[in-house]
Amino acid sequence: MIRTIGVYLLFAAVVTRTLVVFAGDRQLVLVMALLAVYGLLLFVGPWFMQHRTAVSPLTRPSDAGDKSLWEQTILPLIYLLLQSGLVTALLFIPATEDFFGNLFVLLSMDAVLYFGRRKGFLAIVAFSLVTAVALASSAQGLLFGIAMASLYGGIGFLFGGYAYQIQKAETTRCQNQRLMAELQAAHNQLQGYVMQTDEMAAEQERGRLARELHDSVTQTVFSMNLTVQGAGLLLAREPGRVTEQLERLEELAASAMREIQALVFQLRPSFEAVEGLPGALRGLAAERLARDGLQVSVEVSGERELPAPVAVGLYAIVQEALNNVARHAGTGQAVVRLNLTDSRACLEIQDDGPGFDLEAALAESGHLGLVGMSDRAQEMNWNLVVVSAHGRGTRIRVEEQAQEGTG
Repeated sequence: MIRTIGVYLLFAAVVTRTLVVFAGDRQLVLVMALLAVYGLLLFVGPWFMQHRTAVSPLTRPSDAGDKSLWEQTILPLIYLLLQSGLVTALLFIPATEDFFGNLFVLLSMDAVLYFGRRKGFLAIVAFSLVTAVALASSAQGLLFGIAMASLYGGIGFLFGGYAYQIQKAETTRCQNQRLMAELQAAHNQLQGYVMQTDEMAAEQERGRLARELHDSVTQTVFSMNLTVQGAGLLLAREPGRVTEQLERLEELAASAMREIQALVFQLRPSFEAVEGLPGALRGLAAERLARDGLQVSVEVSGERELPAPVAVGLYAIVQEALNNVARHAGTGQAVVRLNLTDSRACLEIQDDGPGFDLEAALAESGHLGLVGMSDRAQEMNWNLVVVSAHGRGTRIRVEEQAQEGTG
């Protein structure tokens, strides 16, 4: 806007000066006609510049198509040649006035905007030479022509430099807009990836819960069904033993309820933002004592803060291990040790139960929840080791893997 106003004011000054100098002169009509054509082209010139900006400097040739050469080069060249010819005619008419050189100053800006700094400045040199020749051939003489050509040439270079800065600013603005659009697209793509990751994590969690449901509640319900069938058979043959079956059924129902409560507890909101892993483990120990009488001793060393996904995974491993202790270990005590002092954090769950044959247990799909614990350890990039033998209890150790470059 400022450039446009400045151009029109300078042109208006030339027209006003012309009316004063050529008042009563018979050449006034010719001069005004030439200025009128120049002004008309000057008025439509911004359209050329706007059109060129739309296809250059950031538009790819493949996007511009066959119209690119016409719009970017030929039309601006025709415009500058017509305007230059009009100014040259004004400078070479009889009674030449030097103020017509200001019209070349206006063209200096367009030359740089249309053709870039190098070609634009060459055009400004050409404008200065034409001005020097025209004014040197006038009555004022050679020195006057050279002096005025130098003056208008210097002003033209200043205007051309200003136009170049405008072009750079416009190019930078277009690049920033393009980068902003690319960043927005990348942001949207990342959001899509996050949603996909969340969906995959939810799917994995559903699969894990399904395995745990199959390992615990489904088996208990199956046992309940067998007990009911047995009670039905005994009702006709040995009614006295039905009470024993009903008591067994009651125990199985209570066990199924505990398993369901444990699964529901896993679905509760994450704890790490409120109390951290040590506090959550102590809360789990209190919950196990109240639920099934399992006495869990929690030993924590160090105060290192673990990432939230790791804390949740370790908590789930302890939860599953304590479920195994309550169901299979035949002991009412267990120890949970969390070591956060060393560079490689580790977690241990140990009981003094009868133990089991590890190879035989792994041969049974999903037995003792070992598959679920192993999967969680792999997701966290931790190592899980299970040590157990008949008569020696069971120890489950989960240890952080060593980082590259560390011992």
